[in-house]
Amino acid sequence: MTNEERKRKKAVEKIKTAVRKAVNKGVSKRVIEDTLGQTIVKATEKVAAKKAAVKKTPAKQAPRRRQSPRKLP
Repeated sequence: MTNEERKRKKAVEKIKTAVRKAVNKGVSKRVIEDTLGQTIVKATEKVAAKKAAVKKTPAKQAPRRRQSPRKLP
């Protein structure tokens, strides 16, 4: 299993337990579905923002060599 698969599996388990607890407390299914939908949208936006930030970071340039004082005109 890759890290992404593990993280996804862990997230699904957290969602399942949260839904089970909410149902036991008497929260309506509609409220649960709305909350889950909002959470999923926020998570996908967060992932997209992270990927965009990673793509924007430029590669580091090698340090420039300094000229010795003798070679300067």
